[in-house]
Amino acid sequence: MMMMMMMMMMIIIINGVGKEFLSDLGRRISQMTNEKREGAFLFQRLSMVIQRYNAVAIQGTFALTSPADEF
Repeated sequence: MMMMMMMMMMIIIINGVGKEFLSDLGRRISQMTNEKREGAFLFQRLSMVIQRYNAVAIQGTFALTSPADEF
């Protein structure tokens, strides 16, 4: 359920042309791999990439106070 909500949020953010492109890409990958869920997997991977980028972007806004704070 949670993954479906994240996918819906991501779809709302993507404009119509982008959504059409990603849907077509997922459909083509599904045809090549014979895996019907490949389109959903594509959206999930894209969602994870966006989340990771956002986490890195937010982390970069915090000031380092000591060398131990560095990762």
